[in-house]
Amino acid sequence: MITTGVGFFTFLLTVMAVVFTITRKFKDAKIFNVIPGLVWLMLIVAACATFGVFDLEAEGVQNAQNLMYSTFLPMMLIMFMLTCDIRNIIKMGPKMIIAFLVASCGVVIGLFTSFMIFRAILPASAWGSFASVSGSWIGETVNMVAVASVFGVEGTDYVYAVLMDTVGFTILSSVAFALVPHAKTWNKLFHANTDGLDEIARKIEMSEQQRDISAPEMYDYVLLFAIALVGTCGINMLIPHLPKVTFLSNTGWRVVLSSLLGIALGLTRLHWLKGASQVANVFLYLSLCVTMSYSDLSTCTAAPAFAAAAALAIVITLAVWVLLNRLLHFDLFTAEVALMANFGGTSSAPIMAAAHNPNWISFGILLGFFGDLVGTALAIGFGNILQLAAGI
Repeated sequence: MITTGVGFFTFLLTVMAVVFTITRKFKDAKIFNVIPGLVWLMLIVAACATFGVFDLEAEGVQNAQNLMYSTFLPMMLIMFMLTCDIRNIIKMGPKMIIAFLVASCGVVIGLFTSFMIFRAILPASAWGSFASVSGSWIGETVNMVAVASVFGVEGTDYVYAVLMDTVGFTILSSVAFALVPHAKTWNKLFHANTDGLDEIARKIEMSEQQRDISAPEMYDYVLLFAIALVGTCGINMLIPHLPKVTFLSNTGWRVVLSSLLGIALGLTRLHWLKGASQVANVFLYLSLCVTMSYSDLSTCTAAPAFAAAAALAIVITLAVWVLLNRLLHFDLFTAEVALMANFGGTSSAPIMAAAHNPNWISFGILLGFFGDLVGTALAIGFGNILQLAAGI
């Protein structure tokens, strides 16, 4: 049984290395298309927690887990956010932003309605799982981690959030990609067109031409770690002096401040640093592993109800999404890229954009970044509403 912090992190990083080596080597295997490597990673860590591979009561393990909230989480957010220049997002124009918020509206309505229908048969803490998954459905995994940290969602409750995320994303992405060949029919029925998208895409690409796409050097990594650590230390020193508010814990303040700091840094020359997203992903996966280390899979008795709730939430989300896009006459490209920018962010929106038109991938990248920027804030607000609704 692992009892030390060093042993705990060594174990988690080793599991990460093994899982991603296997998924990389067998990337075409159907099992990894159905259940991605990231989900396998979280399930393995949860299983190890269930069978007592590490002692959750040991001081060393607890200190290591706490390090995630105090240090790794803000470092991750700072590095993620500085990769995005909000000035480029503005260049997309209001149509793409509104389309993103339309999809977000569908998510909120879908999750809230599903929660109110199923809450009688769900655990009292289910609102936290719904709040966490809203972070992933209005952004991506990094937002889910941040929101779960704000509301203290961990262990079994986080397992339920991951289950809902997996079920929901699988259903929604299947529907979204099935619609791609029917773009002309959609646009005709919705009285929509794609005029002007080529010109906007050209302007966005021109602004990114100065980006150095060569491999990161040691200098880049040293500077990234220095910036992230200095920012994290500054935030942790500031937090004790901030006003106490009911809707933000210390971890919540860390999420907010580190996100704002990263966004501000994205407006400087630091935006062009190489390797930021790769390093941030390491912290993201490690944070996910730490969160899952609180889990006990033997207690996940409500899994079928959460899976059904996720399916219902997606059905309602899609219904609201179609209705609002019909009212606003949005073309299928705009509607679907905005939808996938909510569900998966920078990992899925560019793929959807490429499926429609390879020349428009930049829209998917930037709208995915927009999801990263606003997803956490929107999900925190929604989580507070859910918490109030749970007490009614």
